[in-house]
Amino acid sequence: MFNVRNFPLRWDKESLLYIILFGMVLFTSRYKLTMEYGFIFSFTSIFLFLILRLYGLPQAVLTAVLAFFVIPHHFSNIAFHLLLLTEIIFVGCFFYKGRKAKMFFVDALFWLTIGLIALYLINHPFVKGQALYFQIGKNIINGFLNVLLADMLLAYVPFYKLFKNNRVNKNSVSIHQFLFHVTLISIIIPFFLSVMINVWSTERYVKKEIMQQAEKNMNLIVEEISFLNKNGNKEISLQNEKLLNQLNVLVRSYQSSEYDIIITDYANLVYASSSERILAHTVYNWRKNHSVHQINNDFYEVLPNDNEDYPIGKWNKGNYLFTEKLEPLPLKLVIQYPISQFQNKIYTIFLDQLKFSLIFALCIAILVHIVSNLFMKNVKQLTTATTGLPQKLIQFEKIDWPQSYVSEMRLLTQNLVKMADKIIELFRESTDMNEKMKKQTEKLTHSEDELHRLAFYDVLTGLPNRLYFQDFVKSLIQRNTSKHIAIIFIDINQFKQINDTLGHVAGDTLLQLVANKLRTLHDDHREVFRLGGDEFVIVQNVNHREEVNHTLEQMAQEFVAPFHVQQQLLYISASIGISMYPEDGEDLDTLVKCADIAMYSSKENGGNTAQFFDKSMKNKFEDSLTIENALRAVIDKGGLELYYQPKFCNEKVTSMEVLIRWQDSKLGNVSPSTFIPIAEDIGLILQIDEWVLINACKQNKAWQDSGLATVPVSVNISAKHFQQDYLISLIKYALDVSGLAPEYLKLEITESVFIDNLSHVAEIIRQLKELGIHISIDDFGKGYSSLYQLLQLPIDEIKIDRQFIMDIDQNEKKSLLVRSILDIAHGLQLNVVAEGIETVNERDILVQMGCDELQGYLFSKPISSEEMGRFLSRDRVYS
Repeated sequence: MFNVRNFPLRWDKESLLYIILFGMVLFTSRYKLTMEYGFIFSFTSIFLFLILRLYGLPQAVLTAVLAFFVIPHHFSNIAFHLLLLTEIIFVGCFFYKGRKAKMFFVDALFWLTIGLIALYLINHPFVKGQALYFQIGKNIINGFLNVLLADMLLAYVPFYKLFKNNRVNKNSVSIHQFLFHVTLISIIIPFFLSVMINVWSTERYVKKEIMQQAEKNMNLIVEEISFLNKNGNKEISLQNEKLLNQLNVLVRSYQSSEYDIIITDYANLVYASSSERILAHTVYNWRKNHSVHQINNDFYEVLPNDNEDYPIGKWNKGNYLFTEKLEPLPLKLVIQYPISQFQNKIYTIFLDQLKFSLIFALCIAILVHIVSNLFMKNVKQLTTATTGLPQKLIQFEKIDWPQSYVSEMRLLTQNLVKMADKIIELFRESTDMNEKMKKQTEKLTHSEDELHRLAFYDVLTGLPNRLYFQDFVKSLIQRNTSKHIAIIFIDINQFKQINDTLGHVAGDTLLQLVANKLRTLHDDHREVFRLGGDEFVIVQNVNHREEVNHTLEQMAQEFVAPFHVQQQLLYISASIGISMYPEDGEDLDTLVKCADIAMYSSKENGGNTAQFFDKSMKNKFEDSLTIENALRAVIDKGGLELYYQPKFCNEKVTSMEVLIRWQDSKLGNVSPSTFIPIAEDIGLILQIDEWVLINACKQNKAWQDSGLATVPVSVNISAKHFQQDYLISLIKYALDVSGLAPEYLKLEITESVFIDNLSHVAEIIRQLKELGIHISIDDFGKGYSSLYQLLQLPIDEIKIDRQFIMDIDQNEKKSLLVRSILDIAHGLQLNVVAEGIETVNERDILVQMGCDELQGYLFSKPISSEEMGRFLSRDRVYS
């Protein structure tokens, strides 16, 4: 029951509120409102009730227990604080299980049962009669006031704004509750104030009226004593019976029920007294065992030092004293007013007012109940009439509107009736509009579904698209913490050739067929997407990599059978790259990048294979990207160089091949075998070839103009030039801008030129021949060699690749093959160049076979233009 899980420990608004309330509990427990005559009022329960309702019973009980340490440790204080703790527990237990009731009535039940008995037991040992009734009534009224104030604070102060998570409900005050508060506060507060005013008026009466009365009696008694002492006797003795009798007669003549008169000497020895408690011949020292407070020069408030823990009892035994010296006699006159008589007056007034207040409260409660019921009856009738009003109006039901005697309610009802009539008209007008809106809504819903389909699904294949793929993988990564995720990229091989050859309709049909094949792989763990073009992707939740291999096997089975497209059978293969989460990346972009790299690695390895991503692929890709970026920069800045490798016949330079070199400040010497393929892929090879061609022609022309040997220069041309329309114009421009004669320019092309559209390539070569330049087939026999090409194309020269020349002196088959190539080429009147000669034996055999030109490191490695100029200036190059 006493669970403190909700005890506020964080420094926020609700914690600050608790600290304030806790501080107020401690303060009001230590310092109570104490009035004259020992009347005490406590307001501690106000703040304990607030803690109870805002933070719960455990916090309220804990706070009350902690307050024990600050109260004075007297019986009455401890008893009243235990009663307060019992009150909080009683009210808290009532609400603990979520019962609904007004906190005032629950607390009133406590005071009229447990509290009433407890107050009687606490006060009975100290006071009796009206004082006892006063104490009980005062404490009950004090309790009622406190719980009423707490209930009003909870009802009207927005404490809920200080609490999070809706722990405290918003303020909701009913009319009943408001009238109840107004009624009680109008009864209890005036009653409470009347008690305070009675105490205050009695205090004023004592300090003013009693003082005047005492002074008047004092003067009269002094005159009487002066008359008795007309002889001027200054010595008084208890043996003087005549004088003692005269003093006693005098004292009794002024005797009153409101005060006592005592005459003593300066040693406080009593000579005469009107009080039965203070006898003659005794010592009356009113300062002893009393606390004395001087109100005026001769007027004192005297309270006993006992009963410290019960102030009202202490005041009940106290007195107001007025003293005066009876000079010239050595006597003192003391007039003593018991304070209990003033307390009794307050008790009487309090009990009378309590009776009238109870009668008044009963009458007010009855009146408020009647007015509230009358008002609430109209409100309930109006609530019943307006509940489900729109539905009633739509169905044209008859509504029974209430007839109220309250003008405001009557006016409100009339306004509602008019509004209802107007709404009926609007309902009739809006019926058709609703039907139209319903149809529009159906169309909008259909449009939204269609837009969603267009946004997240591929129109051609019906598969989820790239946007769906991105959202799917991101959400999968967020939800998937234990499993692995495989991203399988699929790219159809040679799809562009199929699209270009058979047409786009056939390409679209093929994509749909591929999508249908891949769709068969879809299950609870695999989702298939089309990213665009001929790219597909499969996302699979896996526990082990073997599950991915199983998917790849299923995919391979689907691609075994040919695809029927436009009455043709197409055997399709795919390049596949796989990245794994979280091994290869923990976000979408990284996983896609890695899968893409793996797919391109698959293409480089011939396609029709699946490659799992590894870091070496990434390094290769990054190296390629670095070279690509550097290559673009060096082309823009002109950082490439031309080198030349001469060709020889009979120990003389007969021609030369121009080669390109790249020395980068960061990458160092980058081999042409590294950057030329990259330039081919990114389209920079055309720009590089143009620069090489023009500068080689200019350099050869410059050497000729310098009187050096006049020999042709061979320039390698990429096969991509034959796919363009401006190769002829480029050659013409190079010859024109350099002034070089066409017969001194030789174009070296590879056999890959003849793969696509042989007739188109042949036409371009014929146009080049018409310009007067020479055509050489580079790396003959290495690639797509065909003897038919030698017959069909107007070429001038073939270059035998190094792989046939190497170790020709040791390999008889190579020797026979090269001899056959030479015989055929010479038979067709073609010039033959052997490249890559590195040994003397290779040279001697080729010379013996009749090879026209020799090229290789045996004669010269590729050299700069300055060194090549020196070669051309010599008659003999080697011996």
